[in-house]
Formats: sequence, structure tokens, C-alpha cells
Amino acid sequence: MPTPALITIAPSRTGVTTTSHAHAATRTVTRSATLDDFDAVNGLHERCSLQTRFARYQAARRSLRLSEFDHLTRPDRSLTWVTHPEEDPHKIIATMNLVRTTETGAVELGIMIEDPWQSRGLGTSLVQYARAQARGFDCSSIVVMTGSDNVRMLKILRTLGSSRQATHSSTVDLTISVR
Repeated sequence: MPTPALITIAPSRTGVTTTSHAHAATRTVTRSATLDDFDAVNGLHERCSLQTRFARYQAARRSLRLSEFDHLTRPDRSLTWVTHPEEDPHKIIATMNLVRTTETGAVELGIMIEDPWQSRGLGTSLVQYARAQARGFDCSSIVVMTGSDNVRMLKILRTLGSSRQATHSSTVDLTISVR
């Protein structure tokens, strides 16, 4: 798989360098999300299957409320990105975020990729990108809660050396070291 390109744009308000992430294999670009992306992100939710939305939220969410998306786009609380095809910057095909938790140095990862774009290496590339960006967000670990049947996410996390923290009836809590 080709190595994705990282293009530095500018330091953000938090001091974290904002970058654009180009994924050559899928010809997509990932950039920081803004409130202006709210409708496009909800469009992504509408196009995703029930299975994909459930894998992301552990529930069949159909959309985000504006207040939720506002929280996700506030750089003091989280880092959120959207991904679009190179040729169509208005069509969001993936969203990903790192949200601070109550545990010092830990952030929680959330990622959702539109169904036709799955199983192409994009998820692995995005999680690697989030891990690299977490270093500048003053984090030492990324925690992920996913379904025990979410084979794609479990494979990505295993590839990145995750450790299993807890297994519940239908979910698994995993941790990836950032350092």
C-alpha cells in the first residue's frame, strides 16, 4: 500500500499543526472538520448502512445534532476530520475524531466510513493519521470501544499494536499507545 502524504497547512488555535492527509490508494483527502461540514456529515450518516452506523455508535444513529457536532469541532475538546474524494470536496465519505476523556492523556477514537469506501485501506490510513495527530494533542493513548464483531476495526487496531482492556457482552475496549 502506498504511503499516504501529509501536507502541513498551518498551526491551529490549539497549537496543534493542522494537516491535510492525502490517501493515494483511494484518491481521497482528509482535512480538519468545521461547523460548515455539519450538513455534509449528516449526509454521510444518511448514506451509511444501519450496520455501519451501529459499528460507529453501538446504536443505529441516523444523524448528529448540531450541538454534538459543535462539541466535536472545538479544538480544546477534540480533533475531528472529514474525508472527501479528491475530485469532490463537498462529498464527505468519512469522518473521524479524537475526543478527550476524563482520563489524563487519553482520547477516544471514533471513525465512520461510507460503505462503498470500506475495505480499501482507508480506515487503516485514517487511524494511523489520527495516531500521529494525537501526539500533538498532548495524548499518550487512544481508547476505542467497538463491537466484538467489528472485524475491520479489530484488525486495524491489532495492526497498530492495541491492547485489550476489557470485553463486555458485545463490545471490546482497546487501547493504542501514542508515544
